[in-house]
Amino acid sequence: MPQEAIQVPALAPARQVRIELAERSYDILIGVALLDSAHCYVDLPRASTALIVSNTQVAPLYAARLQAALASAYAKVLLVTLPDGEAHKDWPTLQLIFDALLQNSCDRKTVLFALGGGVVGDMAGFAAASYMRGVPFVQIPTTLLAQVDSSVGGKTAINHPLGKNMIGAFYQPQRVICDLDLLKTLPARELSAGLAEIIKYGPIADMDFFSWIESHIDALLGADSSALAHAVQRLQDFQRQLEFGAGTGASARRTFEQRRYVRGECRPQQHDDPGDVNPDQQNRQRGKSAVDQ
Repeated sequence: MPQEAIQVPALAPARQVRIELAERSYDILIGVALLDSAHCYVDLPRASTALIVSNTQVAPLYAARLQAALASAYAKVLLVTLPDGEAHKDWPTLQLIFDALLQNSCDRKTVLFALGGGVVGDMAGFAAASYMRGVPFVQIPTTLLAQVDSSVGGKTAINHPLGKNMIGAFYQPQRVICDLDLLKTLPARELSAGLAEIIKYGPIADMDFFSWIESHIDALLGADSSALAHAVQRLQDFQRQLEFGAGTGASARRTFEQRRYVRGECRPQQHDDPGDVNPDQQNRQRGKSAVDQ
């Protein structure tokens, strides 16, 4: 494969991908230092109250910064912190979001901000679709997998004991903000799961992109912002057209214990005690990049 099939474009303050869905159209912003940037929240629906939905792993790292960024636009910026992990993507956890909305007398103009990975995004989106028959919400995905997959397309849901993502709605966000700096505290295993999602699109859609991935894999594994920005933008473009193997993958995943494997892994890794492996409990490393772990 050629070593420089595609040059990485210079990293701009924010790249933009427009999802055209008539009156439900929205923008995806991709870049660095976006979480704290006021321009990312311009032109969002006006309201007196915003509610940040996060989890116990992400909220301690980033919730206060998002609250500060939103303070000039909303009189009240509330926070609800959910337990972390796929095991909590259920009715009791969803009720925590509704409890926060109702206890604070939130109206139908209230804007929800999903700050977390795919589970947080799915649950905040479903809560937004359901509360008062629909309130606005914004996706701020904090994992690479969520940035290239679950935050786009309006798929929101919770799980049922008899099936994954069986209770939900298609409900589009007002905006998706992919801040690549948030990936610097992502565990290496979770970064790899997102890269697996990126890699699979090359052979089925764009071999030049696949060649680019091969020649820039070290930069991607090192969470280089320029490389990630290029990859995330390409995947967002692809996601508007392709849904490769999702049904088959979901079925296969149900044959294994969900607590042991993450999406993108095709075989279990070797561990001294497999019973102790639980990605839902894997902490983000405060102040460390994926390559430091």
